[in-house]
Amino acid sequence: MAAEEKIASPFARALRNVGWLLTGKGVGAVLSLVYLGLATRTLGPEGFGQFMLILSIGQAVAAMMLFQSWQVVVRYGVPLQEAGDDAALGRLVRFCALLDAVAAVAGCVVVTIVLWALDARFGWDDAMTRDAVIFCAVLMISIRSSAVGVLRLFDRYGIGAAAESTTPIMRFVGALAVVASGASVRGFLIAWGAAEIVTAIVHWRAVWRVSPGLMRGWRGVAGTWREHPGMMRFAALTNVSATLNAVGRQGVVVVVGLVTGPAAAGAYRLAFQLSQALAQIAEMFSRGIFPEFSRADRATSRDDLRRLFRQSTRLTLAVGAVICLALPILGEPALHLVGGKAYTAAWPLVLVLSLAVAIDVMGIGFEPMLIGTGRAGTAFRIRLAAVGVLVLAAILLVPRFEALGAALATLAASVAALALMWPAAMRAVRT
Repeated sequence: MAAEEKIASPFARALRNVGWLLTGKGVGAVLSLVYLGLATRTLGPEGFGQFMLILSIGQAVAAMMLFQSWQVVVRYGVPLQEAGDDAALGRLVRFCALLDAVAAVAGCVVVTIVLWALDARFGWDDAMTRDAVIFCAVLMISIRSSAVGVLRLFDRYGIGAAAESTTPIMRFVGALAVVASGASVRGFLIAWGAAEIVTAIVHWRAVWRVSPGLMRGWRGVAGTWREHPGMMRFAALTNVSATLNAVGRQGVVVVVGLVTGPAAAGAYRLAFQLSQALAQIAEMFSRGIFPEFSRADRATSRDDLRRLFRQSTRLTLAVGAVICLALPILGEPALHLVGGKAYTAAWPLVLVLSLAVAIDVMGIGFEPMLIGTGRAGTAFRIRLAAVGVLVLAAILLVPRFEALGAALATLAASVAALALMWPAAMRAVRT
């Protein structure tokens, strides 16, 4: 294995990692079309909209409260792994897991307050609000970010892909059971919540198999941040950057629901989900290449880093262009297949949101390069600016164009992020 790692280039290793990740996501993409179709057709526009609003609120709060601890594990675990310091690596992983647990508890409190504040606006009764609170709390406690980081640090992408495929498989099985027993919003919430819990268990079980000693011994773990100068700043910046991106996208669904009602929010979320199917490749590439940027940044020569950047940029630009060409051919049939005639009017949303995804794909290698080379602050400022564009555009466009205005605001934010990320990444790779 060691000899193979020396021969393979960083870009080749990244592509191999992406291949493993896409194996799991490929299964999920196929199954998601089925369980999403079951939800849209059995719940109806109003019920599906309520389900999507609860899911979006939970995901938005989870993105806001939970740390991107997998990036911390990789960024600060690479030098410990290279030095063979297993004790320090174990403390780092346990500290990140503890950080996740504290954030999850705080997230449960925040999401409860948010849901009780919004329930009247969405027309929920006490039972619906209670179901929403329980489901969102499950999202918070089903944390596995640190476990994902361990699997990527140890280059166990195959195991990680198998663990990640647990979510779509469980959702698929759960959706079938819900439909067979009488479709309801509560039933789908239970199915989605169970999928999150099982996926978390499978991830941590995989970590135990890969390196059993990492989770042993918790005494003194709380002070681990002192061993790694800058780690807490890095954790905070990566968390806020991811929060701005995720909350901005999920928050748009909530805004559409507040302005136009649950049915319109459900249509927007369906269009968003279909467009995100295209974004899976980009997301997997970002996760697969981040460890390689971290390793290349520690090398004496910058040649590997520059070569990796050039190769990744060419690939993402090409994939983004292919997505733009494929939109008119695949987008509308996919919408009809999943949503049926009730969601035909959502086609313009799918088109605009998919264009936003294509632009995101073109620049997907820039942010992991900035974070992987210690420029998390730059990535954070760019994300902040992009979210500012999103909010401003939404304020101007949603009252007039409703859900289409939200989609156009998302497109504007994607363009702004690419326009800022590209020159920042170019400057970083030249330094």
